[in-house]
Amino acid sequence: MLSWTIWSVGILLEALILFRGFQGKFVSRYPFFYAYSGCVLFVSVLTYFVYAQDSTSSGMWYWGAQLVSLISGYGILLEIFNHVLSPYPGAEKFARVTGFIVFGVIFCFALAYPLMRSQWSPAGTMVELERNLRTVQAIFICAVSCVISYYGIAIGKNMKGMIAGYGLYVATSLVILAVRSYAGVRFDEVWKVVQPLSYDISLIVWSVTLWSYQPNPVAERSIQLEADYETCVARTRSLMGGMRSSLGKVARP
Repeated sequence: MLSWTIWSVGILLEALILFRGFQGKFVSRYPFFYAYSGCVLFVSVLTYFVYAQDSTSSGMWYWGAQLVSLISGYGILLEIFNHVLSPYPGAEKFARVTGFIVFGVIFCFALAYPLMRSQWSPAGTMVELERNLRTVQAIFICAVSCVISYYGIAIGKNMKGMIAGYGLYVATSLVILAVRSYAGVRFDEVWKVVQPLSYDISLIVWSVTLWSYQPNPVAERSIQLEADYETCVARTRSLMGGMRSSLGKVARP
């Protein structure tokens, strides 16, 4: 009953966020974020009705909803990269491409992993996939937060709420997944309450901070960030060139 209530509240909050976004006409300002919200709302409503009709078949729908949430959640990271790093196209492109590559590698490995095991379960595979992808998301959120703090990048209320809300949900999910790895399946009942509850809290944060459009304030571009990025690129190119040269020497007869 408690999980049912939490689930229902989450659906209402998701609908409220989307309604306000369309009403305020700033959905186009954050297309990736609202695409994520729309996907999660659609899957949540669909799973809700499936569960209401046949609770025994809700397990697979639950994991399907988790998969959609995981994949579409990278849209929030893209939104954060676009708005926080938009004055620095090189750094923004690097963060975006790196995120896609890491996500693709982990996702493909998760799909191929069951084929390499004699015994596997969809639930077990989804737990491992969620743990790995949530870890990557947490790393990127921490990295962006550190960049914002270190270089003093000014961000608006919308972006602060987006980062705080999603960061809270990802952090809580990682803690829950870590506990489950030790407690096993007997922790599932607690998991199915605590994780949706943390998501509801994130939805409340988004409802408040995204109620009106408050973009990042216009600020001067950080010369230091651009210089640090160019230095990093130059060092990486130099390192790669040295590696190619070394490999060429080894390959020569």
